[in-house]
Amino acid sequence: MNHGPDKPSTSMTLLERVRHKDSSAWQRLVQLYGPLVFHWARTSGLSPEQSADTVQDVWISVSGSIERFQKDDSSGSFRAWLWTISRNKIRDYFRKMAMEPLPAGGTDARQLMESIPFSDLPQSEPADVDGVINNQLLHRALEIIRCDFEERTWQAFWQMTVDCQSAGAVAERLGVTANAVHQARFRVLRRLRDELEGLVDPIA
Repeated sequence: MNHGPDKPSTSMTLLERVRHKDSSAWQRLVQLYGPLVFHWARTSGLSPEQSADTVQDVWISVSGSIERFQKDDSSGSFRAWLWTISRNKIRDYFRKMAMEPLPAGGTDARQLMESIPFSDLPQSEPADVDGVINNQLLHRALEIIRCDFEERTWQAFWQMTVDCQSAGAVAERLGVTANAVHQARFRVLRRLRDELEGLVDPIA
C-alpha cells in the first residue's frame, strides 16, 4: 500500500491505456471484470474449471477487439459489450462439449451435456438482483485505485463516503480538518471518474 503522497491523476483513462497496450492497465481491467465473467460462466451451467477456461477465451477475444469498443448509444456500456463476448464464448464451450466423443458414463453423460440450455442464454446481461454485482464491481474498482493514495486520504474518503460518517466525525478521528476530509473524498472520486471513464459508473 502506498503511504507516500497521493499520486497525481493519470492523463489517460484505464480503457485508453489498455488500447495503448499498457500491461499494467490490462491487469487492472482483468482484475476489475474477471470475477464478473467467471460469475456469468458459472451461472450459465459451466463447472469452475470450465468457467476458468471460458474466462481465458473471453479475455483473448477482448484483447483482439478492445480497440473497436466505443461507449455510445449504439454499443451500450462496456459491461453489455463484455456480456456479448462472454455469451458467445459460453455458447462455444457448450457446443464444443456436445461435439466431443461419447464420454465415460455413456448415454446418461451424453444426455446431460445435450440438456445444457446454451441456446437459452439471454441476449442482454442477466439481471443484477439487488445490485449485488454492481456493488462488487465498484468495490473492486476502488481497490484498484487505493494504492494511489496515502492511507489517511483513503480513510477520509472511505469513512465519509462508504461508512457514511460526517466530515466532522472523520476529521476528529483522523486529526485533520473537515475541509481536508471533503478534499480527500473529492480527490478519490475524481480519480475514479477519470481512470474508469467508459467502464464503470462511479459513486457520487
